[in-house]
Amino acid sequence: MYPRLVNLIRLVWLLAIAWYELGTFYHHTASCPWPDEHFETLDSTPTHVLVVADPQIPDRHSYPDRAPWLQRLSQLVIDLNIRKSWRASLRRHPHAVVFLGDMMDNGRYAMPDDEYEAYFRRFKDIFAGDKDLPMYYLPGNHDIGLGTSSPRYQFSDHAVDRYTSHFGVLNQRITLANHTVWLIDAPGLVDEDRERAVAGKSYAQWAEARPDRTIAFVQSLAQSTSCHPYVPRPCHRSSSITGNTRPILFTHVPLSRPEGTSCGPLRERGTIRQGRGLGYQNLLSPQASQFLLQTIRPAVVFSGDDHDYCEYVHTVPLTDTKRPSPPASVPEITVKSFSMAMGVRRPGYQLLSLVPPSLARDGQSLAYRPCLLPDQLSIYLSVYIPLFVLSLIMLLAVNVRRVVIRHAAPSARSPDSMHLTPTADGSVDYDLPPPSAWRNKEFPRYGLWSWTFTLGGSRRRIVLPRPGIVQPVVAFLWKGTTRENELQKRAGVVKGVVKDLWEAAWAPLVLFVGIAWWVW
Repeated sequence: MYPRLVNLIRLVWLLAIAWYELGTFYHHTASCPWPDEHFETLDSTPTHVLVVADPQIPDRHSYPDRAPWLQRLSQLVIDLNIRKSWRASLRRHPHAVVFLGDMMDNGRYAMPDDEYEAYFRRFKDIFAGDKDLPMYYLPGNHDIGLGTSSPRYQFSDHAVDRYTSHFGVLNQRITLANHTVWLIDAPGLVDEDRERAVAGKSYAQWAEARPDRTIAFVQSLAQSTSCHPYVPRPCHRSSSITGNTRPILFTHVPLSRPEGTSCGPLRERGTIRQGRGLGYQNLLSPQASQFLLQTIRPAVVFSGDDHDYCEYVHTVPLTDTKRPSPPASVPEITVKSFSMAMGVRRPGYQLLSLVPPSLARDGQSLAYRPCLLPDQLSIYLSVYIPLFVLSLIMLLAVNVRRVVIRHAAPSARSPDSMHLTPTADGSVDYDLPPPSAWRNKEFPRYGLWSWTFTLGGSRRRIVLPRPGIVQPVVAFLWKGTTRENELQKRAGVVKGVVKDLWEAAWAPLVLFVGIAWWVW
C-alpha cells in the first residue's frame, strides 16, 4: 500500500461526499432568498409561502419494465434526493406550503387500501415538517386521474375519495396575508369542461346543473364580488375578495396559450404544447382558461404538471365592465418539479412573499422568485464517476509500479531462477522474469510448451502455457510474493488495488450512509 496516496484519495472523497450529498443542497437554498426586497420600506413582516410542484413520489408501479431490485434502488435514490431538497428548503422557514398536485406518482392507481396507506405514509414521512406549518394541497392527474384508464393501467374507482380523505377537499379558497387564494381541481375541470362542451351548455347553465363540480365552485364564489379588480378603482370588501387586491390562483394544469409560445430563459428545453393522452392533458382548453381568468380575475397564476419552468403573460379582455379599459395582463408561472426523476436536470421550487394589501405601497403586495436545486444526475455522471475512475487509475499505476519493482529487484538471477524460488518453509514462490527477459523475448521460451506435427500434408504447431507462465501471472496480478522479508508487499496488482480501494473508500461510505440516515 501507499499510505499517503490512499489518505489523499480518502480525504478528497470525504470532501466530495460532504459537499455533494449535503452542502450543495443548503448552498442552493441559501443562495435563493425570499423576494422581500420589494417590501423593505414596510414595517410588516412578509408571509412566506413555499410552492412545491410534482414531487411524484414513485412506487413499485412507476417503473414496470425494470427489475425489482432496480425499482427499489430507483425509489431509494429518488427518495433520498427529495428528502435532502426538502430538508434544505425548510431552512428558509416558510410560513405555509402549497403543493401544486401530483404528490404521488400512482395515487390514482387501483391498489389495495393497505398499499395506498403505506404509500401515503411514505409521502408524509418524506415531506415531514413542523406540526404548526400549514400545508395545502390541490389534486393532480396522478393523484385522482384524468380521462379514462386502460386495461394495462387501471385508475381506481376510489381515487377521488382516497384523495379527499388524505389530502383534503378538491377545491378550496383560503386566505394568506389577507390575500384570497384559490386552489382548484384542474384535472376535474378538464373532464368537466369536456362534458360541458359535449352537452352544449354555457358555464352558467352547467354550474346550475352540476353544483357540486369545479365550475360551480368557481362561479358561485366569484359572483359575490362587488367590484371588478382589474379596473383601477377601489374594491369594496366582500366574502369573495379579502382586502382590495386581486386573488392568487393555483392550478395543477397550466392555462392555455398560443402554440409555440416561449417560456423564458429559465426553461431547460422546448415549450408547453397542447396535447393529451392516457391520464393527462398538457393545457386547459382556451374556453376553460378564459373562464377562470375572467371569473376569478387573479393577479398571478401558479401551475405545475409540466415539470419544467415557464413564464407566460395572459391577456384578459374585459367584457363585464362599463368603464372602457385596456385588456388586463395576468402572469402565469409554471413551477419546476421538485423531483430529480421528472425529466429535468435541475429540479426547483417557487418562493412567494405576501404582505397585507392595506400595507402595500404602489399596489405591490406580492413578489415571487424561482429557485433551483442541485443537478443530481450531473453529480453522479460528472463528479462521482470521473473521480472514481481517476482514483482507480492512480491506485492501479502505483500498484503496477510496486509489483514490477519487486520482481525486477533480484535481476542478477538467471531467467530460469526467476520462475521457481524456494522459500524458508520449503514452498515455491513464483516470480516474473526481469524486464530484460521481456525485452529480449526470452520469457516465452521458458513459459510455453510447443508441439509440431503434420496433418493433411501441412505442418501444424500447438502451443500451450506451462505452469511457469501461468503461476507467475497469477502472482503478478493477485497472489504476490510470500517471502518473509516482503510481507508488507506480498499482494499482486489486483489484490493491492482492491485493498487500497477499500482503505480509501470505507470512511467516505460511512459518511454517505451517515448523511442518508440523518436525512431519512
